[in-house]
Amino acid sequence: MPPPPEDRRQGVVKPEPDHPLITLKVLDQEGRRAFHTMRTCDKLQGVMDAYYKKAPDVTYGAGTFMFDGSIRLRGDKTPEDLDLDDGDEIDFFAPQLGGGGW
Repeated sequence: MPPPPEDRRQGVVKPEPDHPLITLKVLDQEGRRAFHTMRTCDKLQGVMDAYYKKAPDVTYGAGTFMFDGSIRLRGDKTPEDLDLDDGDEIDFFAPQLGGGGW
């Protein structure tokens, strides 16, 4: 029996018993926000990609994603790896140019 029509939409993420769904928010210095719902076992690259789609003027792969001010996020990690919870906020910092010389 095929899944109901609403389950056939592209991008629908289904929870699993051991991996509930969480929604993470990315906030940048320009005030842009990107929300991404994912399973706790999914790689964080998905939330990073969602941010880059929301901010087309930011070069893909540029900048740094940080959690809790000190944890640098990598796309190959999962929310489970970093103990991220539903509603947690990730900060995006664009690369800084210049500085250092007088």
